Amino acid sequence: MARANKFTEPIDREIFEIHRRYLEVMEDQRLGTISVETKEHYLRVLRSLTEKLALPSKPLSEILGEIMTEAAPILFQAMQR
Repeated sequence: MARANKFTEPIDREIFEIHRRYLEVMEDQRLGTISVETKEHYLRVLRSLTEKLALPSKPLSEILGEIMTEAAPILFQAMQR
């Protein structure tokens, strides 16, 4: 279960809520419908993103660039199906 909303800024609350909704949709609707191969790719990208976000000194713009580079081949492959 997601943590209680502790944010006071409207944009922070909105981000919190969309993260919560994302988890709900993935867990309740999508995860059971995804192939094992796709899950492995998704997990790799998600793990990398999470590890990068955990480094407070790393700028978000740098993280996004790295994730785009890592995820692009996976996305293009998925689009070919």
